[in-house]
Amino acid sequence: MKNVWLVVLVIFLLGLSLRIIDLGTGLTTDEILWIDRSPGFIDAILSHQWDETFKAPHPGVVTMWLSGISIKAFNGSGFPAKLSFARAPTVIITSLSIILIFYFIRILFNTKIALLSATLIALDPFLLAHSRLIHLDAILTSFMLLCLLSLMVFLKKPRAGLLIMAGILLGLSILTKLPAIFLIAFIPFIVLFLSNETKKKSFMYILFITAIAAMTFFLLWPAMWVSPIETLMKMVFDQQSGLEVAVKSPHGSGFFLGAIDNGNHGLLFYPVSFLMMETPITLLFLPIFLAIGIKKLIKDNLNFFNKNIITLCAYIILFSMQMILSLKAFPRYILPVFPAVDILVAAGIYFVFKKYINKNSVFYLLLGSIILLHLSLILPISPYFLSYTNPIVFGGPSNAPNMTLMGWGEGNDLAANYLNEKPDAQNITVAVDYYGFAQYFIGKTIPLDESVDFIDGVDYIVFYISALQRDWSKDPWEHYKTKEPEKVIKLNGINYCYVYKTSRH
Repeated sequence: MKNVWLVVLVIFLLGLSLRIIDLGTGLTTDEILWIDRSPGFIDAILSHQWDETFKAPHPGVVTMWLSGISIKAFNGSGFPAKLSFARAPTVIITSLSIILIFYFIRILFNTKIALLSATLIALDPFLLAHSRLIHLDAILTSFMLLCLLSLMVFLKKPRAGLLIMAGILLGLSILTKLPAIFLIAFIPFIVLFLSNETKKKSFMYILFITAIAAMTFFLLWPAMWVSPIETLMKMVFDQQSGLEVAVKSPHGSGFFLGAIDNGNHGLLFYPVSFLMMETPITLLFLPIFLAIGIKKLIKDNLNFFNKNIITLCAYIILFSMQMILSLKAFPRYILPVFPAVDILVAAGIYFVFKKYINKNSVFYLLLGSIILLHLSLILPISPYFLSYTNPIVFGGPSNAPNMTLMGWGEGNDLAANYLNEKPDAQNITVAVDYYGFAQYFIGKTIPLDESVDFIDGVDYIVFYISALQRDWSKDPWEHYKTKEPEKVIKLNGINYCYVYKTSRH
């Protein structure tokens, strides 16, 4: 296929442009923590306070390195500019990973599957949304998949650089977020399943990757230099205690199928979340892939193509099982399976194309159609991609608030901007029940809770969707919900924020 790298460049630029547009909008709850932790991490390094580089048990080291440097170097003027620079490293990593994913998939399968995979991953709404945040999950997703693919390519075309790359990416994955330890158990399966070498040489590969990962983990986290055992113990026990606190929270940390809970939603949560966050194209071609893939497996047995497919399927299933067993559950916790699913869907589309069309000229029309279909889903909600839900399952976006927790702070910036336009806005006091408002509002912001007189001294109240779902502001909401809000902030047709003028006016 001629000019294939030009097509890859177009896909990359499209994915990058969607990730970088209006990057200072829609602050989410957890980002508030990482905006503080990241420059603090860099300050600890500059002052040689190595122990102080332990900021969280996650541990989020890669995010803090990259975003910390970006914040310190390009702080910008005003909060939206600071947020943009804080988020920029995530945008860059997830965008560049699209090119590497294409390169690896092209070697493992073929050019057409690689182009389809790059397109689906670049425009995956769920991954796109998290690729714009100063957080952990999108970076984790990119590193884990690239670690997996680089190792698979090495086992097809052995080159020392690929094995070193897999080890570094494993270390970076674990430094980003603890669920990546899944790969430590999964990598031996990959090597023993895909390698044509002797078992002794295969075990040497596994040991080499593990050693490179351990070196990466140690060298890039200064806390490991001075107190490695204590740091590792804090990771394990602080993580566990954090989960237990979340599960025992009296306010409830989650909402699923119309009920408030403490984050442990049961076996249905991730299947439902997967269906809600995927695209119609995925739901159409994933079953097609499974049907044709099983037939190909029966026909061709365990050739290298089928082994690669089985490896990706095992990665998706086993990682999902790990997260299902976790004490706490949020849809973003299974983000790493989404690009792997996109690759399988790409294979399904390719199988259909090859059987019924198989013309290069038509392939690019097919690729363009897939791009347009995805853009039709995500452009109308740009840049608030977190509001995406699959339009063809469970009643679509209009019913999404009855299914699962909606809203992570995005939209509160729009409520703040609306009130900023009020005369003498800097002297207005607003009570809010969720995060992501105060950073954009030029007046005074106070928390709304059951202990606060929610009328006296307050000019406006802003209620947020995920707080309402969990009854965080139950009594004030009971008072106001029958009244007409002055402004409703809608994202993807869903009411995210209700702005009420108090009786003080």
